[in-house]
Amino acid sequence: MFLEPTRGALENRLRGALLTLDARLNPPTPGPVTILAIDEEAIDMLGTWPWPRAVWAELIARIRQAHAPNLLGIDAVFPPAPEQMAGNAAFAAALARQPSVVGQLMLHDPGTRGARPWQPIAPPRPANFPPPDTPVFKGALGSEAVLAQSARVGHINALIDTDGVMRRAPTLVCDGPPPAACAPSLLQSLVAQLTGVGEWSVRRGGWNEASWMLVPGDLDSLALPVDDSLALTIPWRSSAALRYASVARAWAGELPAGTLDQGIVLIGGVSLGLGDYVVSAFYDTVPGIEVHAHTLQAWLGGQVPYEPRYAAYLMNALAFVTAALLLANARRFRRLAAITAAGVILPVAGALIAWRVDHVLWPAAAPATFAAFAGAVLLLSQVLHERTRLRERFEAYLPPPLRRLIDRPDAVVPTETGWGTVMVADILGYTAQSQRLPLGDLARWCDSGIAHVVGHAKAHGAMLDNVAGDGALLLWRTGTDVEQAQAACDAARAILEGMSALNASLAEQGLPPLSIGIGMHAGPYLLGSFGTDQKRYTVVSEVANLAAHIERQTRHHPWPLLLSKTVAQALPANATLPVGDMPGEIQRTMALFTLADVPANRWQGRRSADPT
Repeated sequence: MFLEPTRGALENRLRGALLTLDARLNPPTPGPVTILAIDEEAIDMLGTWPWPRAVWAELIARIRQAHAPNLLGIDAVFPPAPEQMAGNAAFAAALARQPSVVGQLMLHDPGTRGARPWQPIAPPRPANFPPPDTPVFKGALGSEAVLAQSARVGHINALIDTDGVMRRAPTLVCDGPPPAACAPSLLQSLVAQLTGVGEWSVRRGGWNEASWMLVPGDLDSLALPVDDSLALTIPWRSSAALRYASVARAWAGELPAGTLDQGIVLIGGVSLGLGDYVVSAFYDTVPGIEVHAHTLQAWLGGQVPYEPRYAAYLMNALAFVTAALLLANARRFRRLAAITAAGVILPVAGALIAWRVDHVLWPAAAPATFAAFAGAVLLLSQVLHERTRLRERFEAYLPPPLRRLIDRPDAVVPTETGWGTVMVADILGYTAQSQRLPLGDLARWCDSGIAHVVGHAKAHGAMLDNVAGDGALLLWRTGTDVEQAQAACDAARAILEGMSALNASLAEQGLPPLSIGIGMHAGPYLLGSFGTDQKRYTVVSEVANLAAHIERQTRHHPWPLLLSKTVAQALPANATLPVGDMPGEIQRTMALFTLADVPANRWQGRRSADPT
């Protein structure tokens, strides 16, 4: 529902564009309709508005004296007025000598002044007529009865959209639901006068016709196409498509004789003081008389625009197909973009073709708006989904301090110092297996071991610093030295206790068992970004170097886990066992320890100098 105002505005813009295109492709050529304008010159010459009825009688007489129009339409109402009584007879006589139509104004409030506005509808009358969307009028401001006996009468009510533009004109207006009495518009009365029919009949439009067809008498080929509110679409053209002349020139006899012969003359106000102006579909302010003139010329040319009944079903079907395709391809960005573009372009292109070929209107804005909105939502969702996936993939490669840079690329790369506990884990026998296993199997074998270590370490609060082939370096950087040591040793226990299950899984895959050596040390560290073109965010400290040397000593001891004295001192005294000293390859002797309470902390058979 919240898209309805946008859809309606786009529909109006689209139809305005079609009218504009039509006007440009078909240069305006004046038709049989001439507007005699009640302008400032005419008011200056004939006197203050409203003019006496005697003046109107004289005007018609002067027009007939020099010209022979087929039809005269007056876009004005001549209600009963005591001061006009003296001129009514002459005016009525002038109207009787010339086929004419005068106006009346329908009112929502009950009560009628002037001639009775209602006219019968020729049978057979549809049971559901008038349709429920038809405006209801209870009263009328009509022309004097004596005038209505000499000329036909039609209402001059306007139908203004919420944006102030007049895009449609009401035709039949009725006084209520079925069975209702109805009154024709000025246009209908002009058509009836031209065709010589006395009544209008109504029928439901076919699939290729408008919702309703208003037929003058039995002349179905001359029917007026109207929508469910009995309004027709105004075929707006530029004012250049109409012939204009001032009433003052006709009064003064300055129009060349015969100018109005065999044509249709419409008399209406164009003076700003009369206030009879409307905004056209081109967003121009034009005299209201042009509504009747443009529509009458379009009817004479068989080009009154309308929306055929099939069009709404066709557009709904197109929207349904678009929705199905969008949903079926919701995770394929390029297809989604192509379907969205097609969903917008196809109905608009179809509307353009339908207008150029058949002069009918398709409600293309609804499916185009739906495609644009739904496609944009799905495209945005896909972009966000891909961004999330990309973020998750990148985060897997980034240490926690760098992850905030994804959301804040302008943030400074952090440098961190503090006390940390480092674990270095390495797969033993990697070199030998690399010579025996195919590369794919070697990668799966090695990845299983590294994933096993990293998973347990991160579950106990470690930050992965880096993975290098068959080894990993992890850092505990939060908490006290005791808390760090305890968390690191808990992770080591979990790693060692899970080795049996890991090797069983490898055996099911046809891969050899693996062994992992672990070394741990604690001390001050520096965590930062290093390098020039290709940077690396890593730990730089003696702690990491010593942890790697300690891990190398597992090849010379029966225990796969070795700790430095610094780590051991942070644990309970009975939790560790001294296992000896690390030799002087690092320029000083360091006492080594292992965990005493881990049954899995034993190689399967004592190892010495296992290959790496």
